[in-house]
Amino acid sequence: MQYIFENKILTILIGYVVFIISGTIHEYSHARVAYKLGDNTAMSLGRLTLNPLAHMDILGTVILPILAGLTGIPVIGWMKAVPTNPMNYKKNREQGMAIVSFAGPFSNFTLSAIAFILIKIITFPISINYGENIMPLAYYLISLTGSSTTINILAPLLSIIAALLFYFYIINIMLMVFNLLPFPPLDGGWILRYILPISGKIIYDKVYPFGFIILYALMFFGILRLILRPLQSLIMNLLGMSLPILFSF
Repeated sequence: MQYIFENKILTILIGYVVFIISGTIHEYSHARVAYKLGDNTAMSLGRLTLNPLAHMDILGTVILPILAGLTGIPVIGWMKAVPTNPMNYKKNREQGMAIVSFAGPFSNFTLSAIAFILIKIITFPISINYGENIMPLAYYLISLTGSSTTINILAPLLSIIAALLFYFYIINIMLMVFNLLPFPPLDGGWILRYILPISGKIIYDKVYPFGFIILYALMFFGILRLILRPLQSLIMNLLGMSLPILFSF
């Protein structure tokens, strides 16, 4: 996988593909849960779909992610927000809005957890020849083919799979945390509004129109970077010994 990260174009491409897939599933989850709660607004607008084109936003899905990839600035992109009408919810409207908002970050958590488990599986050390040699499970399975030609074909493929899993793990945690930041218009803002007392909800509603200004200010003054950098270190450390093994693929 190391040679993939030495190729900046390939690295950006793989990361961007993972971001598009993850963002699409995030928005689809909002739309699906809203539909389950009785609101078909997203469905009527063609947003209840896993087609990325229905969810892409020029600034958040194209410009900022590419800028982040080229410059290394830890900026999180976004897809177009899924429209929903709480008036259509079958039960408590505020609770429904919180549930719909939580669905997106939860989908990112799920994708990240799946990637983490798969990383642990493919990097699991296997003892060969009664413990004389140790190799990752993925290499061991490839070696069972017994064909050097097959191994030469599968080894680069394994590197790409490892890079995809790594990015699915990293990007989805970042998307989850970013979207759970407790201010509008992010998902965490709507969750916060649900648990606030009446007086807090009044303040929230007054602040809501300025939500994007707050978001851009966090990016411009580097506050978002301060939040995400320690998180990056933490999630790297959670991989433990799987990380250097993953990079050896």
